[in-house]
Amino acid sequence: MKIIFRIARQELSLLFHSPVAWLILIVFPVQIGMDFIHYIQMIGRAQRMGNHFSNVTAMIFASPQQGFYPGVKGTLYLYIPLLTMGLISRETHSGSIKLLLSSPIKVRDIVLGKYVAMMGYGALLLLIICLYSISGAFFIENIDWTLLASGSMGLYLLICAYAAIGLFMSSLTSYQVVAAISTLAVLAGLNFIGGLFQGNDAVRGITHFMSISGRTEQFIFGLISTEDAFYFFLVIAFFLAITGMRLQDQREARPAIIRTARYIGLIALCFLTGYISSRPIFTGYVDMTATRMHTLGPQSRELIAGMNKPLKITTYVNILDNNYYLGAPEKKNEDERVLTPYRRFMPDLKMEYVYYYDFSNNKNLYKNYPGESDAAIAKKVADIQSLDYKKVLPPDQIRKTVDLGPEENRLVRLLQYGKEKTFLRYYNDLMIYPGEQEFTAALRRIVTPAEIPVITFLTGNGERSITKEGDAALKKFVNELSFRHALINQGFNVDTVNLSHEEIPAATSVLVIADPKMAIPPIAQAKLDQYISSGGNLFVIAEPGSQEILKPILQQLDVQLGDAPILEESRDYAPDFILASFSNKAGEITPKLAGYQADSGVVSMVGAVNLQYGQQFGFHTIPLLTAKNGQALAIAAERKIKDKTQRIIVTGDADFMSTGELGRRKPDTWNQLLITESFRWFTYGRFPVNTGAVRSKDVIDSDDNGILSMRVFFFGVIPVSLLIFATVLLLYRKRR
Repeated sequence: MKIIFRIARQELSLLFHSPVAWLILIVFPVQIGMDFIHYIQMIGRAQRMGNHFSNVTAMIFASPQQGFYPGVKGTLYLYIPLLTMGLISRETHSGSIKLLLSSPIKVRDIVLGKYVAMMGYGALLLLIICLYSISGAFFIENIDWTLLASGSMGLYLLICAYAAIGLFMSSLTSYQVVAAISTLAVLAGLNFIGGLFQGNDAVRGITHFMSISGRTEQFIFGLISTEDAFYFFLVIAFFLAITGMRLQDQREARPAIIRTARYIGLIALCFLTGYISSRPIFTGYVDMTATRMHTLGPQSRELIAGMNKPLKITTYVNILDNNYYLGAPEKKNEDERVLTPYRRFMPDLKMEYVYYYDFSNNKNLYKNYPGESDAAIAKKVADIQSLDYKKVLPPDQIRKTVDLGPEENRLVRLLQYGKEKTFLRYYNDLMIYPGEQEFTAALRRIVTPAEIPVITFLTGNGERSITKEGDAALKKFVNELSFRHALINQGFNVDTVNLSHEEIPAATSVLVIADPKMAIPPIAQAKLDQYISSGGNLFVIAEPGSQEILKPILQQLDVQLGDAPILEESRDYAPDFILASFSNKAGEITPKLAGYQADSGVVSMVGAVNLQYGQQFGFHTIPLLTAKNGQALAIAAERKIKDKTQRIIVTGDADFMSTGELGRRKPDTWNQLLITESFRWFTYGRFPVNTGAVRSKDVIDSDDNGILSMRVFFFGVIPVSLLIFATVLLLYRKRR
């Protein structure tokens, strides 16, 4: 070790007696800090203007678009070749390499000594990066230090890997410029190779393994995996070993076949080791974020822990669907990485992709090819996307395997656990991919199907439709395939019942009576009375004009509907458009409602009647929503009956959960959040799935004076100090 450190010290001495090393240290903090400081200033000003941000540490340091760490990652490959280009090529050019190889010093010590010198210089670059991270603490309260540590670790491993590659390239030539350009070319190749041949399953795994570009991303996002860490160690070990073998070949004459066999053996060993270390069963993870954003919630982990069979996910990709690109062959690695949080706890997870074509709602595609058949359009799409058309299943063939008609032939995943199957959908929102809440809800359908709550809607009396597309209908929040928050996408089963000739299903978790327009027949009313008296949960959604129709039901709840709609004066909206507020007692239902009340959330209602209520029949009744005059527009009631807790919600408006109101752009409303929490209350907290998300505590509080100080320090003090010190040192050495 003494020899290694002596060589490293000598190499660092030579490095710092050249202007290149000092120039990099001067330019590096300026280049990586310009966008970073501007971004902090922009976010701080937005905060002072009234905007509020969450996960500020991740947004500023790890954001793929403007984050500090991704920006640093994109510049490192420009500097490392300048540092490593002379490590060995300088020795070769001057002839001193012969003295080194003829000396008793081991080749291993030579290689490791020069590499340790680069690790030391890399530590200086890391120090500058850490100074920026530390400076962030002056502007971000409760900054996520563990996330910063993870990102810094990933960047340092990247520096070390680049240095090992540069050391090897320096051993191939006696010209330093050639070594620098060659290193830059190799680094560029390793960064871009991951995007090559992704449509070929046989080659995709190899190019993905060789790619270095994405290996720091999870570090930056706060997730450390043994697969990525081992990859860096493997790359470093490989290039150091191959450098040593090359120098050893110059010291000892060996037959070409033996040298070739050694290189091939080393490559094979590295690929085998890398393959084994990348297997999910051997991969470990450490979530370094304060909010544990990369770790599944307790409900998800508990569900997975009870699984005794592997989960199989088949992604059906309709090449005529407008979301085809999400499941395209070249996107498979990226698509599979989305499931990393689940693969972390299910290493035996199996994934398949099936490509087919069938009629879709992709109007723009059909507009481009008017009058042509689906088969003809599919052939053209396959040619455009460089997809093997022979592997694309036609409609009749795919239907023999699975019926995707009810799914509108959209891009969809099929989850299979033993004999149980269910669909996991993609959604028409910014996120598109299903999150933990949707994934775990679908998983529950097939792992614990008996526990799935059933929401039953009363029909036959002119109630709001749950299947029609109209603005007044309830389809969107009930069973819209592409709407993330629809009941069917949150783990609920949906049923209907006409009590004139049917009984209320025994599995019903809550019965919904949504704005009936006709009087409920006596036979149906008798069944409703029996359901209420037996302790069944009930959601009564009233409207102006339904007072007499719902009176027999509401009398049993000690609730009365007002005679006329509530009217409120407004500058922008009609008098009957009400922005209801969450009441002070809403938090008794679920804690989230208290948060909505604290955030001044509002729920839009179009034509609502007030509710008057008492506390008879054993109910504890509280207001959920109130008008400006304090009158209740929605109430929640609860009582103990027959060893269970009965829960009731009554609203004076049905439009607040209609398709039209859920699609409202202005003003900002909290309708969907109220609906979600209402059904969570009805199912006693089991559905929708609670991901256990931890709210971030970091907030930004920057001002322009602080930003100016930061600029002075990083753009003035550090570069100027280094420049003065380097100038004095180089002049002193020149005079000596």
